[in-house]
Amino acid sequence: MKTKLLQKLTNFLFLNKQQANTFGFSLIEVIVSISLFVIIILLVNSIYILAQQTYNKNSNLAELTQNARVSLDRLSREIRQSVSVITILPATDTDPLNPPTNQIFFQDGHNISQITYLRYYLNGTDLMRQKKVYYFSEEPDTYVTYNSIDQYGQPAQELILEDQVVGQYFNDLKFWGANGLINISIGLSKSQNFFNIKTSVFSRNW
Repeated sequence: MKTKLLQKLTNFLFLNKQQANTFGFSLIEVIVSISLFVIIILLVNSIYILAQQTYNKNSNLAELTQNARVSLDRLSREIRQSVSVITILPATDTDPLNPPTNQIFFQDGHNISQITYLRYYLNGTDLMRQKKVYYFSEEPDTYVTYNSIDQYGQPAQELILEDQVVGQYFNDLKFWGANGLINISIGLSKSQNFFNIKTSVFSRNW
């Protein structure tokens, strides 16, 4: 009788142990599963961060390239059509005693019926385009050249018609040239991304 009771108890414990092994997880299995889950989450997060950084970098470079292209196209076109370049430019960009200038001033060639001038310069990180005219108080509607002097030896007065931003993210602007060729160098930066470009243009009348 006792033997049968002991046999039943042994079978019961054995079945419970088998069920526990079949339907449960050991501590080691739980730790390994959690570790694998954490590794997968970290890996996915790293891939996402890398993809986001790559997207932001490409987006910033595209914005810098667009700013450089639009600004340089406009600047080159207006210099090419200018009546005369007023700014005295160094012949090269390698002379430390005569470095390139960071602005340029020239007579606009779009409308030769009126004497107007354009000036490109940097204001912080903005590329500015300034349009201005010169006149004498006796005839304010008649524009004259920038170096005109009236009968009393007084210089012409300056009037700024426009002063607008034509490009952003600029950190460098240089002009130099000789024999009718004007070299332009610009540099842009945004969020640790940098873009530099140089071009050359012949002025219509040097």
